[in-house]
Amino acid sequence: MYKATIFQKNITGNSSESEKAIGFENCEVDISNKHLRITNNGTELLNSELKLLEEDFSTISYLGKYENGIEFRVIRPTDLSLANLKNRFNCETAFSMASVDPSGYAVHFILSKSNQESNIGKVVEKGKTEQIQRLVDGSIMALQANLQSNFIDYSKRILSLVSNTNELSEYNNADQIIEVMKGNRHIYTETENQQIK
Repeated sequence: MYKATIFQKNITGNSSESEKAIGFENCEVDISNKHLRITNNGTELLNSELKLLEEDFSTISYLGKYENGIEFRVIRPTDLSLANLKNRFNCETAFSMASVDPSGYAVHFILSKSNQESNIGKVVEKGKTEQIQRLVDGSIMALQANLQSNFIDYSKRILSLVSNTNELSEYNNADQIIEVMKGNRHIYTETENQQIK
């Protein structure tokens, strides 16, 4: 069992699930590749099986379920990402709980032994603005690498966070993305097309 400490919160809009995840601060966590159990002073707060979603060069992602049936993602760092977190925070391991919808929430925890002094400092809080800029940057990189499916995914996530593309004028390089979306309206649904100005 490890003690969970939040080091970063990315929340674009509060929900009961994001509040639940934030509530796991200072709780005991038992995590494996197949299971996640969170308790607080012996009271079970979450007990979920985990199903492998995907694996890349720095993380492994799983799918879990809250008691109410709503699914969530668990992301665990691997290799260099994990080594960097261990070095930075003096911890044993780390994980993130996030909504299945990438535009929802992500709460990032380090996990330490109960007697271990972790090195957190101030919790980093990122919201909608940071999420949009990160998606804009990802969209630009997808365009540069000729990864059309990634661009479509990122640009659709951007559209889910704004009422129309006019809101993107304050973001770096957003004008390039808007032009590509305008030139490819056939890819987007009717609702998304209405957002592209």
